[in-house]
Amino acid sequence: MLFNVGPLEIIGIAVAILFILLLPRIIRMRLVSSVVQATSELEAMVNSSQELLVRLCQEKGNPQGDTAKLVENYLEFFMIPPVDLDPHGIMEKYRMILDLSDDHFQRMAWELAPGADQEWTSNIVMTLKSILGLNGVYKMVRHNLVLAQKTGNLQALLMLQMNLPLIMRIVKAQFEGVHAFSEGKPIGDGLGPLIAGMLLKKFVKLDERDGMIIGRREMDGRHVIIARAKGPGARVGKVGPTISSLLEEEGLKRIITVDAAVKLEGERTGTIAEGVGVVIGGPGVDKWMVEEFMVKGDLQADAVIVKMSPEEAISQMSEEIMKASRKAFYVVRDSIYRSEIGDKILVVGVGNSCGLPNIITDPGKIDIKKVENENKKEGRTWPF
Repeated sequence: MLFNVGPLEIIGIAVAILFILLLPRIIRMRLVSSVVQATSELEAMVNSSQELLVRLCQEKGNPQGDTAKLVENYLEFFMIPPVDLDPHGIMEKYRMILDLSDDHFQRMAWELAPGADQEWTSNIVMTLKSILGLNGVYKMVRHNLVLAQKTGNLQALLMLQMNLPLIMRIVKAQFEGVHAFSEGKPIGDGLGPLIAGMLLKKFVKLDERDGMIIGRREMDGRHVIIARAKGPGARVGKVGPTISSLLEEEGLKRIITVDAAVKLEGERTGTIAEGVGVVIGGPGVDKWMVEEFMVKGDLQADAVIVKMSPEEAISQMSEEIMKASRKAFYVVRDSIYRSEIGDKILVVGVGNSCGLPNIITDPGKIDIKKVENENKKEGRTWPF
């Protein structure tokens, strides 16, 4: 016995000291293990998506060269945003950059699948964009992992590991979206074009402009112009230029935009809300163009949204969203009827038109995601 301390106490003290010394290393090993596992999973998603795109191009486009090599090269495509130190004119600069990137993606799709028709070319473009997003997330996660390993920065590794559940949640949904685009199936963000397609009728004459279709019909004495992205290929269309030209040409005083919106956790998917303003997602250029008309003239802008999670918006359309679209259709119709007889109203279905025909007479024929387990709850299960 040393200093009135027994052998068991000495062993306990030694174990405690050893544990204190080894604890940071144990934590680091645990963090690295979880991040490496997620990185490997991300890499597998990117590789699987690339193979899917290569097969799609070979089936639909009759490529002549090495499609796999072209896809690999295109994954390094980037877009440099304009300088914003002087905000004057920034939106026009963004518009030009976005137009250039769209042209570049069209050229990529033509090189990958020169024999594909217009609709499948659009699906290939959207599939390629989704894979670029997946690859960007994978490279960023890998970058932070390698950087933390090189510098031994436990804090950076801890922040990365803490954010992984949120990152993987979005990435897995986008991976499902890659499959939806490659198979021509509708996604949750297609809710706006779906409702606009339901408003159109078979006898309505459709015009095409900047990837958008425009139809006109009478609804109990009201002149309704309906615009949405052209389907069934995966497009969002140039919403801003199309709406701006229609507002100017037709002298419209009222516009109703319909779109999917991000719900807060705890809110139910498919919740419908009405408001004022222009509901157009994206970088903001299209929304800015329409809002310019609100400033210049007496334009009444109403909005109808259907709430869903970001994961539901970028993955295949679910039955809940389909049911909500039927309810939202009547909300939009009632909003139209609040206008005076003889008024001209523009209804814009904002969103991605993948898998959605231009005129939708029977929404039940839309290929939606089958419900695997209705009782399955979102998120992780807690013991309390």
